[in-house]
Amino acid sequence: MIENDTATALSATLTRTRLVTRTREPATARSAIQHTSTVRGLEVTGSSDFLFEETLTGTSLLTLESTSCTGTVPGEVDASSAIVVTWLKSGTAVVGGQQLPIGRPVLYTPGRQHVQWDRFQKDVMRIDREIVEQVAAARGGWEPGPLEFQPNHVPEGAPLAAWWLMVRAVAAEILGATGEVSLDREQELAGMAAAGLLTAIPHWPVEQPAERTAHAGLADAETYLLEHVAEHVTVDDVAAAARMSTRGLQSAFQRIHGTTPMSYLRNVRLLMARQQLETGEPRSVADVARSVGITHMGRFSGAYREEFGELPAETLRAARR
Repeated sequence: MIENDTATALSATLTRTRLVTRTREPATARSAIQHTSTVRGLEVTGSSDFLFEETLTGTSLLTLESTSCTGTVPGEVDASSAIVVTWLKSGTAVVGGQQLPIGRPVLYTPGRQHVQWDRFQKDVMRIDREIVEQVAAARGGWEPGPLEFQPNHVPEGAPLAAWWLMVRAVAAEILGATGEVSLDREQELAGMAAAGLLTAIPHWPVEQPAERTAHAGLADAETYLLEHVAEHVTVDDVAAAARMSTRGLQSAFQRIHGTTPMSYLRNVRLLMARQQLETGEPRSVADVARSVGITHMGRFSGAYREEFGELPAETLRAARR
């Protein structure tokens, strides 16, 4: 019986679905939003050029949603059932009284909040709340339980790059295939998403002692890497800062982030460099590389092209145009 139960657990799957809506009818758009979100008092209005497009892909543990709309969408959203993060790509939006910045992840607070979206493009990630609480406990050294997040926090710099690093990795897999997927792998992906969120947004456990324990090594390791992103850092430095063995550190990063600490740091640096280059403001690629702790220009250019499909100088020229 034990062997059968084990085999069943190992073969457990979830169904990843993709729902696509494209309409010029506000009533159809309203129905689509109500299908994907818990909303009240929702209205969808638009003029003669009204167009609504939405793609929702995922499982009960982790979903990605992309929406564009030429109209106005006010209403009340209830984010109690999952951890919900949104980032505005264009247009304007207010969530819970907060004007959303372009290109920055913003966390919905639990419970109901008023929202209004106007002529917008946005993405949304929903992560199973229990998985987020479990990952937070493993990183922070406390018992799993409800979390409180810093209100209206907008990440910048290295934490923001760490967030986008996670989104790139998770989205590539989620958007790549639908149908039956491994439950274990989906839990791993949701855990990676949770780790990216927890790295980007300050948080703490509700109604638990504030003291940190020796088990908070991974969170300390991430903090050390992001605070010293522009400096020469070795894996031994990170392990010492986190009060972990090098082997334990490598194992924890592989389990939570799917990579090594040094590869994680390298990718954060590349994303930070790209963020700077895309503004068109830096005087040179070399200045950007040095600002994120990269000293070997040849390796930087090669790694950048491998990651983003173009040379850093091409990104800078395009941004200036």
